[in-house]
Amino acid sequence: MFEPERLERDDCTQKIAVALKYEIGKDYVPFVVAKGKCELAKKIVETAINSGVPVVKSPELAHELFRLQLLEPIPSKLYLAVAEVLAFIQLSATKAKE
Repeated sequence: MFEPERLERDDCTQKIAVALKYEIGKDYVPFVVAKGKCELAKKIVETAINSGVPVVKSPELAHELFRLQLLEPIPSKLYLAVAEVLAFIQLSATKAKE
């Protein structure tokens, strides 16, 4: 799940969140399962945190992903950026278990 950091203005229209789903061996590429602005963005982040889903702040990536439709796979131009985030999450989870 991606959430951009708060931008210069404290305008709720600047607050967005995007959630991706990806299951190794099942999904060909990650795809958008939720996105929202303002209060919906806050709810998406809250739900992720309460469900144990990692939340990563990446403003540029979140804005690129926000352009996608629900259930739309990420485009190839974002593969590397999303792969880096997924690798970071996996590494963090592995270190947490140690």
